[in-house]
Amino acid sequence: MGRNTSGVVSAALLVWALVLVSTGPAAAFAVDPNLVGHWKLDGNANDSAGGHHGTLLGDPAWVNDPQRGRCLEFDGKDDYVDVGDAPGLTFRESITVACWIKVRRFDRNWAAIVTQGDDWVLARTRDDSRVAFLCLGLTGGGWPEVYSGDVNDGNWHHIAGVYDGAQLCLYQDGGCVEAKTLRGQINRNWSRVLIGENGQARNRYWNGLISDVRLYNRPLLAEEIGLLAEVTPVAPPPPPPAPREVTAAGHDSRIDLRWPFDTDPDLEGYSIYRAEAADGPFTKLNDVPHKTSVYSDFLGANERTYYYLIKSVAIRGGGESEPSKTVSATSRAMTDDELLSSVQEAVFRYFWDYGHPVSGLIREGYGFGHGTDVCTSGGTGMGLMALCVGAERKFVTRAEAAARVLQILTFLEERASRYHGAWSHWILGHTGATKPFSQYDDGGDLVETAYVVQGLLTLRQYFNDAKDPVEAEIRRRATRMWEEVDWSWYRQQLRSDVLYWHWSPTYEWKINMPIRGYNECMIVYLLAIASPTHPIPATCYERGWAKSADYANGNTYYGYKQWVGPEKGGPLFFTHYSFLGFDPRNKRDSYCNYFENSRSISLINRAYCMENPHGYTGYSALVWGLTASFNPWGYNAHSPTNDNGTIAPTAALSAMPYVPEESLATLKHLYHTYGKDLWGPFGFTDAFNLKEKWFAPGYVAIDQGPIVIMIENYRTQLCWKLFMANPEIQPMLSAIGWTSP
Repeated sequence: MGRNTSGVVSAALLVWALVLVSTGPAAAFAVDPNLVGHWKLDGNANDSAGGHHGTLLGDPAWVNDPQRGRCLEFDGKDDYVDVGDAPGLTFRESITVACWIKVRRFDRNWAAIVTQGDDWVLARTRDDSRVAFLCLGLTGGGWPEVYSGDVNDGNWHHIAGVYDGAQLCLYQDGGCVEAKTLRGQINRNWSRVLIGENGQARNRYWNGLISDVRLYNRPLLAEEIGLLAEVTPVAPPPPPPAPREVTAAGHDSRIDLRWPFDTDPDLEGYSIYRAEAADGPFTKLNDVPHKTSVYSDFLGANERTYYYLIKSVAIRGGGESEPSKTVSATSRAMTDDELLSSVQEAVFRYFWDYGHPVSGLIREGYGFGHGTDVCTSGGTGMGLMALCVGAERKFVTRAEAAARVLQILTFLEERASRYHGAWSHWILGHTGATKPFSQYDDGGDLVETAYVVQGLLTLRQYFNDAKDPVEAEIRRRATRMWEEVDWSWYRQQLRSDVLYWHWSPTYEWKINMPIRGYNECMIVYLLAIASPTHPIPATCYERGWAKSADYANGNTYYGYKQWVGPEKGGPLFFTHYSFLGFDPRNKRDSYCNYFENSRSISLINRAYCMENPHGYTGYSALVWGLTASFNPWGYNAHSPTNDNGTIAPTAALSAMPYVPEESLATLKHLYHTYGKDLWGPFGFTDAFNLKEKWFAPGYVAIDQGPIVIMIENYRTQLCWKLFMANPEIQPMLSAIGWTSP
């Protein structure tokens, strides 16, 4: 197609001008035949003119900006949109690249905004706060480029790069800020268009917001760019419809509300209203929109009847919907057994109601700033076990649980990235791509994978109906994925006795972290030795897992003997994660019976809190439990030798199989004493610190999972029985040398 210069008005431009007069600039650009790519990024990456769509990669977040409305936010690490290869997006004679940007952080890198390989690049420059537009090959070599002014001020800027065959120009907020006279043609070395990433150099990612990306195969005139750069206030959308099918249920000291979650992008959350009578008056309970479709109104009293209605809240101040139907319930006293079921059901909702809507995978966290697309493989393994508990307790029907399990397994097998059979620590719930957990941790995580497999083997035994096609497919997929994990690969070397935690296709064994005990990783060696397809030698248990000089302990603390593990036991999750499915009762290796060891460590942890050597507020025989959790300053693995006053409910509650009386007493005390501050939509929140008057605002999957599973192992031994029923387990124990009385 021939180029248009400022002195030549084509038929297409005449059409554009006529439409502009009659209908305004938005309609004009929609019909411009030279607009070959247009990504509004307003909640859909597939909204392209010319049939060229985008695929979201990494974990870009859809945000609702007061000025631009819905748009994409990139974190500067691995977020981008891949538009793909298309001849219509290969430019030779002229081009216009235009978009809105808002810088989040200046990172001294050539962070790409929009690029086609290195043919042309719209990018923030390395050494200052400007944006550059580059076209290669125009002068027979070099990197001809033009620059904007400062864009690193936290405001939106409209940027447009133009090459018309004679000039290279860059426009900022509607005005041309730099131009160079050049002649030549744009290279055609690459045709892949990316938004937010370079593609030709690693880690050249954009850190900020992008909206309304446009590609033209002609040079826009200054007047046209000025129209694109006009800031039009974005009106807030009307609120989505009111929630339907709202239910209310009375529990001890609280009333729980549930309704189907709405995925409408205009939904910010919900407002919860309560009244003492069906006709009101109703008072709003939450100051900010409630983000989930579960609400637990902790009253702290029983025999209280309340009426509720819920309204949907629109983004960007769009107001509230009409009210839902009114529902009511009455709080009531519960027996200990009923309260245990009530707590399990509330925590189960993290895995059911907050499961990822596309994949069903379990999200990393809630309320701590984790992206809603960031899912955890280890937490998903725990979630699979929790789904078995939920079906058995009739929190959901068996058919509902089976359907969700199959959704998760299908995604794990067909969509999630795997590395010699292992899954990554973090998985993006929409795409299955790996989200790096740290700089070099962008591949397989063998420990998290072991928690997934522990879940696979548990559900393989639970969903055992030979006549049900869904359950049969669950068993087939679970078996295939279990057999595909190449445990032996993670030895690094054929003769190694040690397994290694990470492997990356990019950095290979750079992290180089051996898996040795004693900690939460025993299950890794048990499964690796039990593998029917890629086993490691049974000798690796003693020579790898249990070889370290500080594996055995043998000391007595507070009158309790500890056979293995660090001083005073370490964080309590050491005694939980490997024993969610593996039953440590009535068996031992050459060191100890691990049920008795875990019981001692639980009692040592409690006795330490009773002693309270640092004088932290609230510690007692009823307020104990140090493990990995959030705290007022971040996240830490709390233990008797690493204590800052933070108690995590998961620590004592998940110790229930080992110390049932002590754990149940603590559950009841935390529930009735601190429930108004410590209870939320998914049960007890992650942690609390009474000295700092701090209660966690949210949840972490790997802290919630053990609560549901280990309480059930105390009550019925369900997950222990299921996991141990797998035919691969006993031969593995015999090979290692475990004995039973």
